[in-house]
Amino acid sequence: MDNKKTINLSIIIPTYNEVDRIGDTLKQIQEYFGDKQDTYEVIVVDADSPDGTAKEAIKSSKHIKHLEVISAGPKPPKRAIKGKQVKLGMLKATGEYIMFMDADLATPLKYLSDVSSLAKADKPVGICVRDLQKSHTGLRKLVSSFANFLVQLLILPGIKDTQCGFKAFRSDVARQVFSRQTIVGWGFDMEVLAIARQLGYQIDTINVPDWKDVQHGESDKTKLSGSKFSALKAAIQTFPDLLKIKWGLISGRYKKPIT
Repeated sequence: MDNKKTINLSIIIPTYNEVDRIGDTLKQIQEYFGDKQDTYEVIVVDADSPDGTAKEAIKSSKHIKHLEVISAGPKPPKRAIKGKQVKLGMLKATGEYIMFMDADLATPLKYLSDVSSLAKADKPVGICVRDLQKSHTGLRKLVSSFANFLVQLLILPGIKDTQCGFKAFRSDVARQVFSRQTIVGWGFDMEVLAIARQLGYQIDTINVPDWKDVQHGESDKTKLSGSKFSALKAAIQTFPDLLKIKWGLISGRYKKPIT
């Protein structure tokens, strides 16, 4: 990767079995930035997808000048490692502002303009938040609402949505926060925000009323969303993480110097 020119924005994209969409996603990113190829970089962090996601991403190098595809190692059976992928990418990035986003573009790329505004204002952390009452329905709406109630009660009061996969950090803040991250599963979003807040960084929010729940093939009987996990299962899996984060805040573990 050529780093002779300053990279204003680094975009981290964690992937697993995204061969059917990663090429188009990268092309849309390139089209968004147009001729500003030297102002941004994209780092795809793949969990050794068996469907060839990494190879497909590499093919897209013709669309993006500063593109790197790295491996986070194999994904353990039935275990999420998105937190590991994001951490690797965030700590490897060279941009003045660093963000991560999902490959399915559930949060439209137009919100990159809000990230740019945060960067120009030198804001330490900016996150997109959904209207969970409108974006989710049925059991998922009930579970996500209750889960967010617990999150606000225990660790992040005032943050109405911790799980939207579109978060940005000033580079120095990213280093401080992600070096202290310990959770590799779905609960990592909660942890990095809790760390940022305990370290004294302000968290600005970007409302995303048009966030879309990306659906996969109709043949999937469980009709999982684009993030590929059920709301109830995710809530159960992340509850221990919530308690771990709470203890980390109480014990002051996150305030300890980076080793």
